[in-house]
Amino acid sequence: MLQAKADWYWYFDEQTQTLRLNMSDFVFESACKAKKLKPDAKITRPFSIEDNQVYCDYYHMVIQQLDVSEAMAVQIALNAVAQQCYTLEEQPKSWFFITQKQIKRDLFEQVVLIQSPLETGIFLILETLNDCAKVMLLSQHMQLTETKQLKQFEAIKVMTNRFAPLVPQSSPRHYQNRA
Repeated sequence: MLQAKADWYWYFDEQTQTLRLNMSDFVFESACKAKKLKPDAKITRPFSIEDNQVYCDYYHMVIQQLDVSEAMAVQIALNAVAQQCYTLEEQPKSWFFITQKQIKRDLFEQVVLIQSPLETGIFLILETLNDCAKVMLLSQHMQLTETKQLKQFEAIKVMTNRFAPLVPQSSPRHYQNRA
């Protein structure tokens, strides 16, 4: 696992309109859209102890639930931190997705499938409140309608009745990720 260092810091790059993390040796560009960032996300700030805790939690969860490389797990975890901590709250956009049968989902499962009329995507649950959840797309992209698409690591809020388990309950826990 890539360990956070004291000199890591978040900053907003005006030229590319992206939230980035300077990691000493290289710069990580998040998938957060500029228009969805909280106003204070555009202020340079250190990669905090809280950010590191969220990063570690997501990293370990991703490694346990998906068959991905370490580099991909780091990329997923850092995008999850950015999406969870630095983006604005938004209203659910559940109309893009198909309601699922009430299949009992493992309460500890953080990776789920969500289906639009055109495609099924793999999503990471970032936070849940009542019957809604903020989720981040792990698949390369997902077509929502003929004209609207989500890109990898973009977040959207949906009703939890759109979730399907990543693997059928009788199958093994690990899944070869298409992300």
